[in-house]
Amino acid sequence: MKFLSGVIALSSGLWMHVYVYGLENTSSAAFNGIFYFYAFCLFILGIVSIYRSFNEKK
Repeated sequence: MKFLSGVIALSSGLWMHVYVYGLENTSSAAFNGIFYFYAFCLFILGIVSIYRSFNEKK
């Protein structure tokens, strides 16, 4: 289950980076720089979750 959570967090984090990049480049009023931090945290959470799922199997 941790592996699946990690994969979902990684893919969501990557898509959030794409979305925020698009918001920034279109000069949208909805753009907020904190979204980059959220996407980065989601990406790190996915990496940690996958790492813990592999260590749990040992």
